[in-house]
Amino acid sequence: MKVILAGLVLAVATASSALAGGLEDALARGALRVCTVEAAPFALRTSGGELIGHEVDIAARLASDLGLALDLKATPGREVLNHLNAGDCDVAIAALAIDPGRLAQVWMTNPYAESEIRIVASSKAAIRVDQLNSPDTAIGIVTGTLAADLARRALPEATFREFVDLAGAQRALDDGAVNALAFKEPVPTLTVASSAPQRYVVASGEPLGRTADGFALRKGDTNMLNFLNGWISARRRDGYLPATEAYWLKGLDWMARVKPTTPAR
Repeated sequence: MKVILAGLVLAVATASSALAGGLEDALARGALRVCTVEAAPFALRTSGGELIGHEVDIAARLASDLGLALDLKATPGREVLNHLNAGDCDVAIAALAIDPGRLAQVWMTNPYAESEIRIVASSKAAIRVDQLNSPDTAIGIVTGTLAADLARRALPEATFREFVDLAGAQRALDDGAVNALAFKEPVPTLTVASSAPQRYVVASGEPLGRTADGFALRKGDTNMLNFLNGWISARRRDGYLPATEAYWLKGLDWMARVKPTTPAR
């Protein structure tokens, strides 16, 4: 399979050599540069400083299938697309929801993962989503995310505090500056599982919505887009992407690989 994929890539690159892009550059340098964002369980560090996670595994498999080394660059979430468009990486694999705002800045592939958007609240007792719809409830949201838009729509009476990244919103929740946090799964479930003693619950009821996540790449990079869409289709059909999603996004066994006190950042 790797030989076939590599052959297809070289054929595409040769046919379009006049229009250089991320794919051709990666093949020429022998390494795929991937931008990601540190946020458990998408990308997080072990006690030894090694990056592991859902996006990390996918980036490693993608580079391996291309016959390339992986050059993984962790960037702040608010800067990942800027780094991509500046040419610091060939592709961004960072649990990025496909939405109009991002599509105005970059090209995005077909979905490789999907997540529900839910709210985790500071409470020891069960709580429903509609019970959070009050001016007395401060909900943390991350600027520019689909979760932020859906939370505002579903809970118009609540008070919202915006943060530039997930790490800031999580700190505010831990410090009591907000009463709840709206974000894609498994972050809400992980927040509950990581608290000791239990401080949080995931609000019950239907999810606020669902995201479809895609890889991001620079506009005009047709060869990279075509290859990535084909790769996603192949790896979904052979079971790799569903298995990776099940391990990282639907289970908690991976937590044994990091210190119990490691925060989701």
